[in-house]
Amino acid sequence: MAGLKVIWSNRAIAQLKSIHDYIRDELKSPQGARNVRLDILKTTGSIVFAEQYEVDEIQPEYRRMLVRHYKILYKEVEGKIHILTVFDTQQSTERQAKDNY
Repeated sequence: MAGLKVIWSNRAIAQLKSIHDYIRDELKSPQGARNVRLDILKTTGSIVFAEQYEVDEIQPEYRRMLVRHYKILYKEVEGKIHILTVFDTQQSTERQAKDNY
């Protein structure tokens, strides 16, 4: 079954690139970087209906999905899924709130 059209915000695109580059360059794992990026893209691209994932506990107007230890926030607008932010849940809670909400 085909998923809904997914639109990535510029911020989410930059965050995904940053995650990829960090894993590739700092952790010295090019294959790991590709795998994480592909897992995130595959999961976001497979949303079949907007309510498929849980409401976010901090921002209830958004839905959240977890891929590995990355949280992805999205919302449905006019039948399309808008990916708003992607971040590492292993960051401190204060940093998550400051940087991603």
